[in-house]
Amino acid sequence: MNEPSDSPPVSRIAGLAVTLVSSSDRLRAEHVAAILSGCTVSESPVELDVGGDDDATFAVELAEQLASEYDDGLTGNTVVVLEPSADIVEVALVLEHMLDGRRPRVPVGIRDVVAVTSVREVGQQLFGWPAERSARGDDFTSPGRLASRLEFASMIVLTDAPNAAAADDTRLVLALLERLAPSALLLTPFDVAHARQLSGLLVRGRARRLGASMGWQRELVEGAPAHPVSACSTYVFRDPRPFHPGRLHSAVTLRLTPENVGCIARSRGFVRLATRGGRVGSWATAGNVLDLDPTEMLSWSTDSPIGQEIVFFGPGLDEIALEAVLSECLLTTEELAAGPEEWMSYPDPFPEWMVEHHH
Repeated sequence: MNEPSDSPPVSRIAGLAVTLVSSSDRLRAEHVAAILSGCTVSESPVELDVGGDDDATFAVELAEQLASEYDDGLTGNTVVVLEPSADIVEVALVLEHMLDGRRPRVPVGIRDVVAVTSVREVGQQLFGWPAERSARGDDFTSPGRLASRLEFASMIVLTDAPNAAAADDTRLVLALLERLAPSALLLTPFDVAHARQLSGLLVRGRARRLGASMGWQRELVEGAPAHPVSACSTYVFRDPRPFHPGRLHSAVTLRLTPENVGCIARSRGFVRLATRGGRVGSWATAGNVLDLDPTEMLSWSTDSPIGQEIVFFGPGLDEIALEAVLSECLLTTEELAAGPEEWMSYPDPFPEWMVEHHH
C-alpha cells in the first residue's frame, strides 16, 4: 500500500522505502499497515503476499516488482503486509540482497520491519500462559515464528488495550522484548501514526543491521554491555567441548524445564554435536519448542564459532542450574580422548540434518 500524494513532506524521500509488516493475525497487520501508509482501514491497499511460493522466491519477485515500480516513477514509502507463515528474516535479507545487487542500482530498500503482536500472544507462546481453547493448536512452528518476528523488528506494535489489572504481566513481556530486540521501538497502535514520520532516510543494509542488532547476537559479542536489573534475565553458556547428543536430548526433554532452571522464554545460539562434527548447528527454542538445525558453517572454518554458544532469555533463570545441566551434556575428558570415531557410536536421538547445497 502506498502513501497518498498529500503525505507530510517529512515522510517523503528521494527513493522508494519499503516497510515490511508481519503478524500471526493478518487483520491486525493490515490495520497497522494502513496507519503506517496514511490510509484509512477501509481503503483497499495494494497487497503483496507470499502466496504459494517459498519466502526466498517471493522476496526475489518482490524486489523485481519494487524496482520496476521505481523505474515507473513511484517514490516515497511502500508498506507490504506479509502472510503470517512468512519467515520475515529470510524475506527481508533476500529482498535487500536482490535490490542491492541490481544494476544499475536503484534507491529502493527496507526502511522498517514491523512486528504486530499482543502481550497475551507473547505470554501464551513464550511464557506458557494458559490459552483459550480456540487459541490452542498443534502448530509447533508458531512460537518460533513469533520469536523470530520480534527479535528482527525495528518496531514492535502491541495491540492490547492498557489493563491495570495485568500490569505485572505487561511489564514482564516488555522486559523480554527489550532483551530480544534492544534496538526496536515498542509502540501501541496510537503511536504508529507518529512513528511513521520519525525519519525519511533510507539507509543501505537495513536488514543486515537489524540481524546484527538482535538481542542474542549482541549477547554473543565479547564485551556486551551489562543489563540493568529487570523482570527478564539473560544467561550465556559457552564451552569449547562438543555435546553428547544422547545426554543433551535427555536434558532438553527432562531437565531444561521451569521447575529445574526457571522459565526459558527464548534461547538462540550455535552448538556442536559430537556425532555431527563436520557442521555447526543452529539452536533455537521458543516457549517449549526446540529447533536444532544445520547451518552453512563448517566446523573447521576460521569464521565458525568454537564449541557451544547459547543465549537464554527468561524471567527468573537459575544460572547455576542451567550451567550444571548443560555442562553435564558435554563430553567428559575420557570421551574427548576416545576420539571422533568413537563419538560416532554415541546415541543421537535428534532428527537427521538435511543440508541444502547452494551452487
